[in-house]
Amino acid sequence: MSGPHLVIVGCGDIGARVGLKLHTQGWSISALRRSTSALPSEFQGYAIDYTDPNALASLAYLCPDYVLFTPLPQGRNTAGYQRGFRDPLAVLGTIGWLQSNVGVVMVSSTRVFAERDGGWVTETSALTTEDAAAVAIQQGENIALSAPCNSTILRASGLYGELPGMLVERVRSGAFSSDPDRISNRIHRDDLADIAAGVLSKMAAGSATPPILIASDNEPSPIGEVERWLAEHMGMGETLPHTNSLESRVPGAATPQRGNRRCNNRLLQALGLPLQYPSYREGYRAMLGEFAGD
Repeated sequence: MSGPHLVIVGCGDIGARVGLKLHTQGWSISALRRSTSALPSEFQGYAIDYTDPNALASLAYLCPDYVLFTPLPQGRNTAGYQRGFRDPLAVLGTIGWLQSNVGVVMVSSTRVFAERDGGWVTETSALTTEDAAAVAIQQGENIALSAPCNSTILRASGLYGELPGMLVERVRSGAFSSDPDRISNRIHRDDLADIAAGVLSKMAAGSATPPILIASDNEPSPIGEVERWLAEHMGMGETLPHTNSLESRVPGAATPQRGNRRCNNRLLQALGLPLQYPSYREGYRAMLGEFAGD
Protein backbone atom coordinates (compact mmCIF):
# COMPACT_ATOMS: atom_id res chain seq x y z
CA MET A 1 0.00 0.00 0.00
CA SER A 2 1.32 3.45 -0.89
CA GLY A 3 1.87 6.06 1.78
CA PRO A 4 -0.24 9.15 2.41
CA HIS A 5 -0.74 11.57 -0.47
CA LEU A 6 0.26 15.17 0.31
CA VAL A 7 -0.56 18.07 -1.98
CA ILE A 8 1.55 21.19 -1.38
CA VAL A 9 -0.27 24.30 -2.55
CA GLY A 10 2.18 27.09 -3.39
CA CYS A 11 5.24 24.87 -3.13
CA GLY A 12 8.22 27.14 -2.54
CA ASP A 13 11.27 26.59 -0.38
CA ILE A 14 9.43 25.52 2.79
CA GLY A 15 7.04 23.28 0.91
CA ALA A 16 9.92 21.57 -0.90
CA ARG A 17 11.75 20.95 2.37
CA VAL A 18 8.64 19.45 3.96
CA GLY A 19 7.85 17.33 0.93
CA LEU A 20 11.35 15.88 0.75
CA LYS A 21 11.28 14.98 4.45
CA LEU A 22 7.97 13.17 4.10
CA HIS A 23 8.92 11.53 0.80
CA THR A 24 11.73 9.71 2.62
CA GLN A 25 9.04 8.33 4.92
CA GLY A 26 7.04 6.88 2.03
CA TRP A 27 4.64 9.75 1.35
CA SER A 28 3.51 10.58 -2.18
CA ILE A 29 4.03 14.27 -2.93
CA SER A 30 2.17 16.46 -5.42
CA ALA A 31 3.28 20.09 -5.69
CA LEU A 32 1.51 23.10 -7.17
CA ARG A 33 3.40 26.19 -8.32
CA ARG A 34 3.61 28.45 -11.35
CA SER A 35 6.78 26.79 -12.66
CA THR A 36 7.67 23.22 -11.85
CA SER A 37 11.29 23.46 -13.05
CA ALA A 38 12.63 24.07 -9.53
CA LEU A 39 10.67 21.26 -7.88
CA PRO A 40 12.48 18.17 -6.60
CA SER A 41 12.34 15.26 -9.02
CA GLU A 42 10.67 13.18 -6.32
CA PHE A 43 7.51 15.30 -6.62
CA GLN A 44 4.68 15.16 -9.11
CA GLY A 45 4.57 18.78 -10.22
CA TYR A 46 1.59 20.77 -11.52
CA ALA A 47 2.32 24.11 -13.19
CA ILE A 48 -0.54 26.29 -12.01
CA ASP A 49 -1.09 29.63 -10.31
CA TYR A 50 -2.80 28.65 -7.07
CA THR A 51 -4.43 32.08 -6.90
CA ASP A 52 -6.33 31.32 -10.14
CA PRO A 53 -9.61 29.73 -8.94
CA ASN A 54 -10.24 27.90 -12.20
CA ALA A 55 -6.73 26.45 -12.33
CA LEU A 56 -6.95 25.30 -8.74
CA ALA A 57 -10.40 23.79 -9.23
CA SER A 58 -9.14 21.84 -12.25
CA LEU A 59 -7.05 19.69 -9.91
CA ALA A 60 -9.92 18.59 -7.67
CA TYR A 61 -9.38 15.03 -8.93
CA LEU A 62 -6.10 14.76 -6.98
CA CYS A 63 -8.11 13.96 -3.82
CA PRO A 64 -5.27 14.44 -1.30
CA ASP A 65 -5.09 12.82 2.10
CA TYR A 66 -3.23 15.89 3.37
CA VAL A 67 -2.78 19.46 2.20
CA LEU A 68 0.09 21.80 3.04
CA PHE A 69 -0.72 25.41 2.16
CA THR A 70 2.36 27.68 2.10
CA PRO A 71 0.95 30.98 0.84
CA LEU A 72 2.61 34.23 -0.14
CA PRO A 73 0.99 37.66 -0.55
CA GLN A 74 0.29 38.54 -4.16
CA GLY A 75 1.04 42.20 -3.49
CA ARG A 76 1.84 44.33 -0.46
CA ASN A 77 -1.66 45.77 -0.23
CA THR A 78 -4.73 44.24 1.39
CA ALA A 79 -6.00 42.81 -1.90
CA GLY A 80 -2.67 41.05 -2.40
CA TYR A 81 -2.99 39.33 0.98
CA GLN A 82 -6.59 38.38 0.33
CA ARG A 83 -5.64 36.87 -3.01
CA GLY A 84 -2.67 35.01 -1.57
CA PHE A 85 -4.01 33.82 1.79
CA ARG A 86 -7.80 33.94 1.89
CA ASP A 87 -9.25 33.31 -1.54
CA PRO A 88 -7.40 30.05 -2.39
CA LEU A 89 -8.66 28.43 0.82
CA ALA A 90 -12.22 29.23 -0.18
CA VAL A 91 -11.58 27.37 -3.45
CA LEU A 92 -10.04 24.41 -1.62
CA GLY A 93 -13.27 24.19 0.33
CA THR A 94 -15.40 24.07 -2.80
CA ILE A 95 -13.34 21.29 -4.42
CA GLY A 96 -13.46 19.01 -1.40
CA TRP A 97 -9.95 19.44 -0.04
CA LEU A 98 -11.16 20.68 3.35
CA GLN A 99 -13.41 17.72 4.13
CA SER A 100 -13.35 15.64 7.30
CA ASN A 101 -11.12 12.96 5.79
CA VAL A 102 -8.35 15.48 4.93
CA GLY A 103 -5.60 16.86 7.16
CA VAL A 104 -4.63 20.46 6.45
CA VAL A 105 -1.62 22.48 7.59
CA MET A 106 -1.46 26.18 6.73
CA VAL A 107 1.66 28.29 7.24
CA SER A 108 0.45 31.61 8.61
CA SER A 109 2.18 34.45 10.44
CA THR A 110 2.55 35.90 13.93
CA ARG A 111 1.69 39.19 12.26
CA VAL A 112 -1.94 38.42 13.09
CA PHE A 113 -1.40 39.16 16.82
CA ALA A 114 -2.51 42.50 18.25
CA GLU A 115 0.35 42.86 20.77
CA ARG A 116 2.59 45.85 19.97
CA ASP A 117 4.21 46.69 23.32
CA GLY A 118 6.68 43.82 23.71
CA GLY A 119 4.40 41.53 25.75
CA TRP A 120 4.10 37.77 25.47
CA VAL A 121 1.66 36.13 23.06
CA THR A 122 0.33 32.59 23.00
CA GLU A 123 -1.94 30.77 20.56
CA THR A 124 -5.00 32.31 22.23
CA SER A 125 -3.79 35.93 22.39
CA ALA A 126 -5.84 38.75 20.89
CA LEU A 127 -5.63 39.32 17.14
CA THR A 128 -5.18 42.64 15.42
CA THR A 129 -8.11 44.43 13.84
CA GLU A 130 -6.01 47.41 12.68
CA ASP A 131 -3.63 45.72 10.22
CA ALA A 132 -5.75 45.03 7.13
CA ALA A 133 -3.21 42.62 5.63
CA ALA A 134 -3.11 40.63 8.88
CA VAL A 135 -6.91 40.55 8.93
CA ALA A 136 -6.81 38.99 5.43
CA ILE A 137 -4.46 36.31 6.79
CA GLN A 138 -6.89 35.71 9.66
CA GLN A 139 -9.72 35.29 7.16
CA GLY A 140 -7.76 32.51 5.47
CA GLU A 141 -7.06 30.87 8.82
CA ASN A 142 -10.73 30.99 9.71
CA ILE A 143 -11.76 29.19 6.51
CA ALA A 144 -9.51 26.27 7.40
CA LEU A 145 -10.42 26.30 11.09
CA SER A 146 -14.16 26.36 10.43
CA ALA A 147 -14.05 23.56 7.83
CA PRO A 148 -14.64 19.92 8.85
CA CYS A 149 -11.03 18.99 8.01
CA ASN A 150 -8.40 18.28 10.67
CA SER A 151 -6.48 21.55 10.46
CA THR A 152 -3.47 23.13 12.14
CA ILE A 153 -2.43 26.72 11.53
CA LEU A 154 1.29 27.33 11.97
CA ARG A 155 1.78 30.96 12.94
CA ALA A 156 5.41 31.41 11.98
CA SER A 157 7.58 34.27 13.19
CA GLY A 158 10.33 35.88 11.09
CA LEU A 159 11.80 33.34 8.69
CA TYR A 160 15.56 33.11 8.16
CA GLY A 161 18.18 30.58 7.15
CA GLU A 162 19.07 31.41 3.54
CA LEU A 163 22.34 33.12 2.69
CA PRO A 164 23.17 35.87 2.85
CA GLY A 165 19.88 36.86 4.45
CA MET A 166 18.35 40.31 4.79
CA LEU A 167 19.50 40.97 8.35
CA VAL A 168 23.06 39.77 7.73
CA GLU A 169 23.29 41.96 4.64
CA ARG A 170 21.89 44.95 6.48
CA VAL A 171 24.36 44.62 9.35
CA ARG A 172 27.26 44.10 6.93
CA SER A 173 26.32 47.35 5.22
CA GLY A 174 26.28 49.23 8.55
CA ALA A 175 22.50 49.79 8.57
CA PHE A 176 21.15 49.18 12.07
CA SER A 177 17.68 49.41 13.55
CA SER A 178 16.54 52.82 14.77
CA ASP A 179 14.58 50.99 17.50
CA PRO A 180 17.06 48.48 18.97
CA ASP A 181 14.76 47.60 21.88
CA ARG A 182 12.02 46.25 19.62
CA ILE A 183 11.49 42.56 20.34
CA SER A 184 12.09 40.28 17.37
CA ASN A 185 11.13 36.65 16.91
CA ARG A 186 12.38 34.18 14.33
CA ILE A 187 12.28 30.60 13.12
CA HIS A 188 14.91 28.92 10.97
CA ARG A 189 13.70 27.50 7.66
CA ASP A 190 14.88 24.02 8.60
CA ASP A 191 12.96 24.19 11.87
CA LEU A 192 9.76 25.43 10.25
CA ALA A 193 9.96 22.58 7.75
CA ASP A 194 10.56 20.10 10.58
CA ILE A 195 7.57 21.48 12.47
CA ALA A 196 5.24 21.24 9.47
CA ALA A 197 6.44 17.73 8.65
CA GLY A 198 6.10 16.74 12.29
CA VAL A 199 2.51 17.98 12.51
CA LEU A 200 1.57 16.17 9.30
CA SER A 201 3.19 12.99 10.58
CA LYS A 202 1.25 13.26 13.83
CA MET A 203 -1.97 13.68 11.85
CA ALA A 204 -1.16 10.60 9.80
CA ALA A 205 -0.49 8.63 12.99
CA GLY A 206 -3.86 9.63 14.39
CA SER A 207 -2.38 11.85 17.09
CA ALA A 208 -4.15 15.04 18.13
CA THR A 209 -2.69 18.28 16.83
CA PRO A 210 -3.60 21.79 18.01
CA PRO A 211 -5.72 24.02 15.75
CA ILE A 212 -3.16 26.82 16.14
CA LEU A 213 0.56 26.50 16.85
CA ILE A 214 3.14 29.27 17.22
CA ALA A 215 6.23 28.33 15.21
CA SER A 216 9.00 30.39 16.75
CA ASP A 217 12.30 29.64 18.47
CA ASN A 218 12.95 29.67 22.20
CA GLU A 219 14.39 33.14 22.57
CA PRO A 220 12.57 36.33 21.56
CA SER A 221 15.26 39.00 21.55
CA PRO A 222 15.67 42.76 21.11
CA ILE A 223 16.68 43.39 17.51
CA GLY A 224 19.62 45.50 18.72
CA GLU A 225 20.99 42.50 20.62
CA VAL A 226 20.81 40.34 17.51
CA GLU A 227 22.47 43.04 15.42
CA ARG A 228 25.29 43.45 17.94
CA TRP A 229 25.88 39.70 18.03
CA LEU A 230 26.03 39.55 14.24
CA ALA A 231 28.34 42.56 14.01
CA GLU A 232 30.72 41.12 16.58
CA HIS A 233 30.80 37.73 14.86
CA MET A 234 31.51 39.42 11.54
CA GLY A 235 34.39 41.38 13.06
CA MET A 236 32.70 44.77 13.00
CA GLY A 237 31.46 45.19 16.56
CA GLU A 238 33.16 48.57 17.04
CA THR A 239 31.03 50.10 14.28
CA LEU A 240 27.74 49.66 16.12
CA PRO A 241 25.92 53.02 16.40
CA HIS A 242 23.70 52.16 19.36
CA THR A 243 23.37 50.29 22.63
CA ASN A 244 20.46 48.11 23.58
CA SER A 245 18.87 50.10 26.39
CA LEU A 246 15.50 51.65 27.01
CA GLU A 247 17.22 55.01 27.28
CA SER A 248 18.13 54.77 23.59
CA ARG A 249 14.49 55.32 22.70
CA VAL A 250 13.43 58.90 22.14
CA PRO A 251 11.14 60.01 25.01
CA GLY A 252 7.55 60.29 23.85
CA ALA A 253 8.20 58.45 20.61
CA ALA A 254 5.26 56.51 19.17
CA THR A 255 5.18 52.74 19.52
CA PRO A 256 6.74 51.22 16.36
CA GLN A 257 4.29 49.88 13.82
CA ARG A 258 6.46 46.83 13.24
CA GLY A 259 5.89 43.70 15.28
CA ASN A 260 6.93 44.09 18.91
CA ARG A 261 5.94 40.98 20.86
CA ARG A 262 7.44 37.92 22.55
CA CYS A 263 6.22 34.68 21.01
CA ASN A 264 5.68 31.90 23.54
CA ASN A 265 6.43 28.48 21.98
CA ARG A 266 5.58 26.29 24.98
CA LEU A 267 2.88 24.44 23.06
CA LEU A 268 5.42 23.62 20.35
CA GLN A 269 7.78 22.27 23.00
CA ALA A 270 4.98 20.26 24.61
CA LEU A 271 4.33 18.51 21.28
CA GLY A 272 7.89 17.18 21.35
CA LEU A 273 8.98 18.86 18.12
CA PRO A 274 12.63 19.77 18.78
CA LEU A 275 14.39 22.73 17.20
CA GLN A 276 17.74 22.44 15.47
CA TYR A 277 18.28 26.16 16.13
CA PRO A 278 16.70 27.07 19.49
CA SER A 279 17.94 30.68 19.31
CA TYR A 280 19.34 33.15 16.82
CA ARG A 281 22.88 32.31 17.96
CA GLU A 282 22.81 28.70 16.71
CA GLY A 283 21.04 29.66 13.51
CA TYR A 284 23.22 32.60 12.54
CA ARG A 285 26.41 30.84 13.67
CA ALA A 286 25.64 28.07 11.18
CA MET A 287 24.87 30.61 8.48
CA LEU A 288 28.03 32.64 9.05
CA GLY A 289 30.11 29.49 9.03
CA GLU A 290 28.59 28.51 5.71
CA PHE A 291 29.03 32.07 4.43
CA ALA A 292 32.73 31.92 5.29
CA GLY A 293 33.08 28.58 3.54
CA ASP A 294 33.61 26.62 6.75
